[in-house]
Amino acid sequence: MVDRAQRVAQGARRRAVGDDERQVPRQRPVPDADEMRALLAVAFRPAGVTVVLLSALIVVTLVAANSDLTGTFGAIAASWLAIHQVPLTIDGTSLGVLPLIPTAGMMWVVARGCAAVVHPASSRRHALQVIGAAVAGPLVVTAISLAVIADASAVIPLSSPNALAAFGWVLFVHLLASVIGVTVAMWPTLGAQVPSWVRDAVRPGLRALTAALGAGAVLVTISLLMEWSTVGSLLERGDGVVGMLGLTILSVLYLPNVVVGAAAAVMGGTAQIGDVSVSVFGNVGGALPPLPLLGAVPDGVSGGAWPALLVVPLLIGVMLGRDCGRRVGGQEALFTVLTAAAGVGVVTAALGLVSGGRLGAFGTVELHWWAFGLLTFAWLGLAGAVTAVVVAWHRSRGAVDEDDADTEDEEPHLPGAEEVPAIAAPITEEPVVAEDVAPSRVIEAELVDDTEAPAAPVAPQDTGDEAEVVVDAEVEEDAPTDEPEGSGDAAESPEADLPRGPATPSD
Repeated sequence: MVDRAQRVAQGARRRAVGDDERQVPRQRPVPDADEMRALLAVAFRPAGVTVVLLSALIVVTLVAANSDLTGTFGAIAASWLAIHQVPLTIDGTSLGVLPLIPTAGMMWVVARGCAAVVHPASSRRHALQVIGAAVAGPLVVTAISLAVIADASAVIPLSSPNALAAFGWVLFVHLLASVIGVTVAMWPTLGAQVPSWVRDAVRPGLRALTAALGAGAVLVTISLLMEWSTVGSLLERGDGVVGMLGLTILSVLYLPNVVVGAAAAVMGGTAQIGDVSVSVFGNVGGALPPLPLLGAVPDGVSGGAWPALLVVPLLIGVMLGRDCGRRVGGQEALFTVLTAAAGVGVVTAALGLVSGGRLGAFGTVELHWWAFGLLTFAWLGLAGAVTAVVVAWHRSRGAVDEDDADTEDEEPHLPGAEEVPAIAAPITEEPVVAEDVAPSRVIEAELVDDTEAPAAPVAPQDTGDEAEVVVDAEVEEDAPTDEPEGSGDAAESPEADLPRGPATPSD
């Protein structure tokens, strides 16, 4: 009875302790001081450096233009939003086509900062904290910028942008950049969790994307050289060194936008700037903004041999298929090509989307981003799939030929040519033959097997007991071939069926 009461009391104490543990909430790990400093740097360092650079640039520009510093803070806040592709309205004119170079620079800085505080062994919780910090800091700066623009709109002709669009674009830019940085830093760990054909599609896809944008850059360069007189006349409208420098900087900032439009035209799509349309199947002329860079756009209606440019995406698809076929064999090569083509198509569609927008009185700049992405996927997927299949077949054919060649080099296995194990082991040491030994001799040998009698003198011959078995054996040795004195070559020794040493009764 006493033992039973003790067990009941122990069970009650355990249940009470378990209830207390369930009631106490589990505490989450708190970042230490070093981690907090790293997260704060990720959150506010890119935004702080950007605001400082924008402030210096805007102040210098206003001073060089002999303008007062009224509305400086509003201009800084509007520039912060413009870097993130947020459409602005200045003096009633909507500006939705914004340069891509500042946006790309911002994304590079954010991705680099996130990759610096993450390593392959970092936990998923730490990675999420870094991404959250990289997004939270710019959102705070965006909220401050919207408040500053609302206050400055009473002094300068700058309208407050849509708050939802502003937060959405800032969130998209920094979330994408931080995810890219964390993924690159943790790729040795994350890459092991994805299929091999997906990992092998990353590098060929990047090469195909670079080739497509490079083709657009080459086309823009050739057009600029051919229309250099038009570009020069537009540049002279700057009215002075400061104006010409401003137009030059503006042309450089918008150069990636024009390259993306040229790449869309090379892929078979259409780039439209107001009433002007550019395509390999024919151009439509019209009025363009007085930007020197736009002097590369052909004038009037043209066509002719432009459809020959469609060979460029075909060659890019062949290059993609070759790269994937060399990395992956068999059916996975086809999956790798389609994955890479889909990735390039998504990226080009996103570039086409951010490269367009409203351009005030000139209308809309549109690259038909959905058509750009689908055409890119179609060209790269079709040509790349065919090439990957050919390369994979060629590799398998080469492997089969090598196997056949190895088989032919081997000796044929004929019936009855099986190896027979040797009865006697080969002699490793060459026998020493005396010079006075006769050419051949016969050795008489007796092998006595006495299994019952102990080792003792042999019984007399007249005994009638059968105590021994006598085996007669002859070993014939051939004398070595006569060779000149001093010759170092010895004759081959025959195989021996009997051991060289004295035989024991057990033998």
